[in-house]
Amino acid sequence: MADLGDKLDEIEGLKDKQFKIFGLRMTLTTLGMAIAGIGSVLGALYGGFTMYQKVEEIASLDLGAYAAQMEQTSNKIETQERLLESIEQNLRDAKQLVYDVEKRVNDKIVRFEDKMDKFEAKVEDTKTELEDKLQKALDNPLSGN
Repeated sequence: MADLGDKLDEIEGLKDKQFKIFGLRMTLTTLGMAIAGIGSVLGALYGGFTMYQKVEEIASLDLGAYAAQMEQTSNKIETQERLLESIEQNLRDAKQLVYDVEKRVNDKIVRFEDKMDKFEAKVEDTKTELEDKLQKALDNPLSGN
């Protein structure tokens, strides 16, 4: 069995151990830094590639179609606004018409009430007159009235 201290010494000695890769002499630390550097470069290249794809996608948009669709939407909104204004005006006109009809009906009712009052007064006068004549005829049946 190996002694733990010996194993730790071997592990600590790895930092100074050198390797030859592609004709270059490297330590484990240098190798780790190289892998990190290569990963960063590859990540930057991938980010640039995806950004290029997005730029190409935006550049290939048909702006004329969007402009035509926006124009069509704008025309529809204007048409709806004109329709709404027309409806509002029709409502105002209908409201005024109702007020005018109500005023004419009220005027006719007032005139009818005045006529009814005059008629009732005439009926009352006629009643009083007939009662007086009847009373005179009853008081003096021979007078000839």
